[in-house]
Amino acid sequence: MVNNERGILEIRKHSTIKNINRLRQILNILIRHGFGELVSQLHVFRLYIIGKRFFTPKAEDVRSHRSTPERLRLALEELGPTFVKLGQLMSTRADWFPDEWSAEFKKLQDKVPPFPFEQVRELVEKELGKPLTEVYSSFDTLPVASASIAQVHLATLKDGRELAVKVRRPEIENILDSDISIMYVIANLIVKYVPDWARFRPVEVVREFHKTIRQELDFTIEATRADRFRRNFKDDPEAYFPRVYWEHSSKKVLTMERISGIPIDEAETLKDAGFDLKEVAERGVRVFFRQALGDGFFHADMHPGNVFVGNKGEIIHVDFGIVGQIDDELRNYLARLLYYLMRRDFKAMAKIHRDMGLIGPKVDIREFEDALIDIAEPIFGKPLAEINVSALLWKLIETAKRFDMHMQPNLLLLQKSMVVVEGVGRELYPKLNVWAVARPFIFKLMKKSIDPKAAVTKGYDTMIEMAEFTAALPSQLTSVFNKVINDRLRIEFAHLNLDDLNARIDRTGDRLVYGMIVAALIVGSSLIVMAGKGPMLFDLPVLGLTGYIMAGILGLRLVIKR
Repeated sequence: MVNNERGILEIRKHSTIKNINRLRQILNILIRHGFGELVSQLHVFRLYIIGKRFFTPKAEDVRSHRSTPERLRLALEELGPTFVKLGQLMSTRADWFPDEWSAEFKKLQDKVPPFPFEQVRELVEKELGKPLTEVYSSFDTLPVASASIAQVHLATLKDGRELAVKVRRPEIENILDSDISIMYVIANLIVKYVPDWARFRPVEVVREFHKTIRQELDFTIEATRADRFRRNFKDDPEAYFPRVYWEHSSKKVLTMERISGIPIDEAETLKDAGFDLKEVAERGVRVFFRQALGDGFFHADMHPGNVFVGNKGEIIHVDFGIVGQIDDELRNYLARLLYYLMRRDFKAMAKIHRDMGLIGPKVDIREFEDALIDIAEPIFGKPLAEINVSALLWKLIETAKRFDMHMQPNLLLLQKSMVVVEGVGRELYPKLNVWAVARPFIFKLMKKSIDPKAAVTKGYDTMIEMAEFTAALPSQLTSVFNKVINDRLRIEFAHLNLDDLNARIDRTGDRLVYGMIVAALIVGSSLIVMAGKGPMLFDLPVLGLTGYIMAGILGLRLVIKR
């Protein structure tokens, strides 16, 4: 009884009577799909649950006919759009769930009936502050697409520009808030009472879902992403990203340029239109690698319904609700990983995992190297054109689980996107050589990571930080001295046999002065090298080289005098 009261109290902290009814509905659906034992362990509505399980004998039959992941996927579908979106997120977290679970979650489809046009009109007019007829010359009453968060209508501006208008579902925010509050309750109860399921980190799953879905609800975030893609590819004829009409957009309405093209997976249609399928496949992969390895900002919802081929063969993207971002460090990791893989340098591959902190210091580096060899050896028995990059990343993720390796969510998003990109590419052209397309991006990143100019730039940034610290130091010392004077603080030292210490301090002071001179020479020489002025030797300014040589001599003197 105590446990039952605790469960009810946790629900009341997050919920209203309406939410409690929704929770009861959720539990009923879980029982119907064979999760009665799990539900009974949550200590909520104990007598009701016992009775419900007793009068739902078919649930036990379901367990014997279907696997646990399949039953959970069917339950999520019946629970509605919020839980379908949750399942789709879980499908991207291969580090949290076993393979068969992730594969089952990938089957979830985010399709719901459209809401009435009158509600569309009311919402758009309220957001734009004008009647539809003042903004648009036409606005289709039936949507061309309808999902859990929004639906899309075609429209035309007064000046003839054709648009696609994405309109958020009325009350969807309240519905999501209600369902997510219940998700938190169930997740916390699972952590408390069901250790077998707690290993899936339910609270962390719900927290990430909450963060993701809040961003999807704000269409200004999606519009900003679309603009960023458009800027990144403004000079690239191989890709096209539709324009955002900010003056007709808001948090609940997103108005974008209407695009026309052939879905990238329709091979016969593309062939009939005169496109070379090999060229289209390579271009699609190249555009993706440019996003991921070139810009570090990639489209992470790459299913064929979001990617089209334009009249000139350009790859057109739509729907920017889910994107991935890869910082310089992770991009360099990927480039070095693939580079060393091509060279079969498994020791270097293992080392970069340790250097980046992806594996802990207690991991046996030799054992990890052997695991990488196990991943790669079967690959090297195939022609390069047949090697599947997304499968390689997947095997790496599987290995990560064995070594309790920390995997960044964006790396998992990248792998999921690569599966789609590579799959569609090989459907268009089965002999597609993804490695050949990726190689220029890999070598460009490798070159950038060892570029002396990049090191000089990093040194310049460090110098700026040192200068800022030095500028702030006098005021900080003044503050300390004022505090000492005002508080009448007296510090007395009794020097007892400290001659050796004084001598060491003197030597340390000398070394510090030498060190500062060496640092100044290096920084000054680096600035001269960046400027590229004066007489040159080996494509470097003579004055800068002289500074480096002097710094080397003084540095050597420091080492010798230790």
